[in-house]
Formats: sequence, C-alpha cells, structure tokens
Amino acid sequence: MSKRDKLIDRLLKRPIDFEYDEARSLLAKFGYKEENRGRTSGSRVAFVHWQDIL
Repeated sequence: MSKRDKLIDRLLKRPIDFEYDEARSLLAKFGYKEENRGRTSGSRVAFVHWQDIL
C-alpha cells in the first residue's frame, strides 16, 4: 500500500488528529499546489490544481 493510499484511508476514518501537513502532502500527490497570495493573506491558503494554473 502506497503512502497516498495510507493517507486516504486515514482521512476517511476522520481522525481528530489529522494534521495540516498530512492534508498538504495528500493534496500534493493529486497535483495540487499550495498558494497564499498577497501580503495580508495571513494563514489563509488555497490549493490550486496544476492544470488550473496554465
């Protein structure tokens, strides 16, 4: 079982300790990129699929 599959299984179990880094890693494996634009974006981020950037 790949790391991606393990993360999916873990997410589907809805654990209360699923961390942001795990979510970011999983989304990256599906081709999403984390973006936080602007000087005042603070902790807000958006995940954009690489095909939508083109």
